[in-house]
Amino acid sequence: MTAPKFASTSQPLSPTPPATSAPSPWLTPLRCRCALAAILLTGFFSHLIYLTHNCPIDLSGDEAQYWDWSRQLGLSYYSKGPLIAYIIRASCALFGNNMPAVRLPALLLGTGTSIITYLLTLKLFHSDKLALGAVLLNHVVPLFIAGSLLMTIDAPLFFCWGLATYLAAIALFDNKKLPWPLIGLVVGIGALAKYAMLLWLPIAGVAMLLDTQGRRLLRTPSPWLACAFALVCLTPVVIWNAQHDWVTLRHVAHQTGATGGALSHGDLFSLLGSQIGVVGPTLAVLMFAAIFDVWQNRRTDHPENSRCLFLAVIGLGFLFFNLLASLVAKAQVNWPAPTYFTLTILTAHFLAKKMQSPATWRPWRPWFYATILLGLLFMPFAHGTITLLPLFRHPTFLQHVVKDPHDADLLARLRGWHTLGDTVSDKLASLPPGAFVMCNDYQQTAEMAFYVHGQPKTYCAGPYLGNRLSQYDMWPDRRLDRSSPLVGHDAVYIGKGGDFPPEITAAFDAIEPRQDLDIIASGVKIQDFKIYLCHGFKGFNAIAHSSSSESF
Repeated sequence: MTAPKFASTSQPLSPTPPATSAPSPWLTPLRCRCALAAILLTGFFSHLIYLTHNCPIDLSGDEAQYWDWSRQLGLSYYSKGPLIAYIIRASCALFGNNMPAVRLPALLLGTGTSIITYLLTLKLFHSDKLALGAVLLNHVVPLFIAGSLLMTIDAPLFFCWGLATYLAAIALFDNKKLPWPLIGLVVGIGALAKYAMLLWLPIAGVAMLLDTQGRRLLRTPSPWLACAFALVCLTPVVIWNAQHDWVTLRHVAHQTGATGGALSHGDLFSLLGSQIGVVGPTLAVLMFAAIFDVWQNRRTDHPENSRCLFLAVIGLGFLFFNLLASLVAKAQVNWPAPTYFTLTILTAHFLAKKMQSPATWRPWRPWFYATILLGLLFMPFAHGTITLLPLFRHPTFLQHVVKDPHDADLLARLRGWHTLGDTVSDKLASLPPGAFVMCNDYQQTAEMAFYVHGQPKTYCAGPYLGNRLSQYDMWPDRRLDRSSPLVGHDAVYIGKGGDFPPEITAAFDAIEPRQDLDIIASGVKIQDFKIYLCHGFKGFNAIAHSSSSESF
């Protein structure tokens, strides 16, 4: 097999009509770019209006946690690097500590990622029409529709993943040296949001190894300079972890199954099934067809084939690492998200190639239209999944189709936190001065830090009850042992279902009967919170580790 070469964009393509020349003469490059601007501006401002005008969803637990991190900026944090906290703090410094300000960077980063998608597609295939098509195809992927509003670590990760790939295309196909240090900086900055960004480096290395010119480049200093720049960016994380007994290293190793993992703990098939769901079954078929097309044309000496191979390797390489982790650990559905940045572009190219003639387009036309239809139907659903909840008033549906309202209302766990914050605020006001808020886990703790009136410091009892550690246990002023300055004060405690923890009973002089707060939407209970008024805090004896906690 003769490996295809990464060709410079200045090199003329073969006389064979490229896949990007689908007939649409009225769609000039200028019109494509105007359409791109109109689509991105419309999407940005419609999302901004959604957030600022009676938005039906509160912050997720992770969003609230990252916001709470941003109030105590540091070199790094327990489970993640510092980038997410600094981005949120910059936005909140400008627009206040409110929900739209927390999520505004996600809108900006999403818009930036779409621009990079356009630029990368244009760089690889020299077609504004195909570039616009790739952006539009991205906008109907359920995973991206659902996550386009949430300010989690995936937003900066996805942006940096796309930007590093675009810079790599310039470096490889134009044989430029300048992008390499920039690639290193982008990868390093992305790793400060999510450490999985570092996987981009070996994946890009594999893409280069599969190409003759790429192998020559690996013998030059430039790619290795990029690796060095990326590692230097992690200096704050290394310093912070050296000061905190390397807790992040142990946490990440536990989460990915690198320590204590076993095949019996994995969920490979569950992850594969979830990816079909978050991408959409019809688009998944088209992606598979596009990948198979790259494999079939691997021996063809055409510049477009080397570019398609580049896209396939970058996408499939990251998916491979996630599937590997899923063998020994419980993988989260959003972990492989960067996979689809390049695979969506590859799929758009595949579809454009099939559109060249009615004969080649006919078998794929139903899959394409079904993908667009599913995406358009999912758009309003993703922003208003509460509309399905009335179905749960019918016992037959509840018992035989979907047994949990959370399966119908995908945003159920993002509802009710503002109401809980108002209730806890009233309870807190009824207690003597110095009373504090204590929660069962770190996400409850973060939500109450945001939604309780005055946004006070809140405290996490989780590790004292056998739950996992969190950033709250890294801050000395949030500890709840017997030396805590909170000893002697009253508290509002938010618990969970099941038996009341005996550790809580032992930590207070007296506890009033439980008060339940049910969150009702469309006549269906989607959340329930358990509130306790606790008097005379005595402090916990020590942090208790359960079998599910990291070992420190």
